[in-house]
Amino acid sequence: MGRKDWLYGRNVVLTGCSTGMGKEVLLILVKKYGCNVMGVARNKAKLDELKAELGDKFSYRRFNISSQEEWYKFAEELKAMNFGVDIVINNAGMIQPFTQYTDLPDDQAMKVINTNLLSIVYSCKAMIPLVKESQFGFICNVASASAILPFGGQAIYSATKGGVNGLTQSLVQELRGYGIGVCSIMPGPVKTDIYKAREGEAAGQQKADKLVEGQGITAATAGKRIVNAIGKRKIRVVLDGMAKMMDLGMRVCPRITVKLVAKAMKGASSFVSSFKPIFAEQIEKKDEIKAKIKGRKAVIKHDISQVAPGPFANDDLTNV
Repeated sequence: MGRKDWLYGRNVVLTGCSTGMGKEVLLILVKKYGCNVMGVARNKAKLDELKAELGDKFSYRRFNISSQEEWYKFAEELKAMNFGVDIVINNAGMIQPFTQYTDLPDDQAMKVINTNLLSIVYSCKAMIPLVKESQFGFICNVASASAILPFGGQAIYSATKGGVNGLTQSLVQELRGYGIGVCSIMPGPVKTDIYKAREGEAAGQQKADKLVEGQGITAATAGKRIVNAIGKRKIRVVLDGMAKMMDLGMRVCPRITVKLVAKAMKGASSFVSSFKPIFAEQIEKKDEIKAKIKGRKAVIKHDISQVAPGPFANDDLTNV
């Protein structure tokens, strides 16, 4: 028997299953492994198409994944219909516009927090009691390479994905004693609908999204790697080459890596208009900021000369 044979015929709850990586994961689980998948997504037309293609192996529910109450209701429904949950895959997510953290409207920030982080917090809380009943229990949460190396202009998105990774790795330790596997997936850019133009989105933002998407792997490749990671019951997967480079950079030389990324984004702001708000003030006040930084030493020397020594100034504090 192969390492992934345990996947055959399992019951799966999968969010964000109608497009992108989630759809590819769904197709593999049903077509290759004969899994029974309960999908959760918003687009009814796409869900109906998948139902027509996959038949009785696929069912779906549409509800607000940012609502804890809805997750508890969903859990009760699964119990009532005797859908024993073996695997939970929390894949649904969204990106934010590229902008400085302080300029992101509060309602947009909360939408990203609710969709990317709180939905997974609520899902795990509601689903773990069901997964504990399974002989094969496994939970997979899709985070992002932004959990490893956050990007300027994506502060809230990066914070949510870092939170997902932190939650997941804590659950790895909490649930291993039950025989339940838990895994966080950290992909770099993936060519999915998440980067396609959204209603009312500025042309500059669309250009930035295309720039990011152009560096990514396909959704089909990402889907295969996610299923492979679940099958091997891994606990942490950096999914692709770009994500692995980010991971290596932050492990070996984090300061230089962050500096290079910021410099590259600032340079790109001359032709990617949505990057401009992140760096516009810095570019406009470049000389003023440089002078302020250069004058630090003089200010520090002056401040030190004006401060009386503390009560322990003559003590040996080298081992503190």
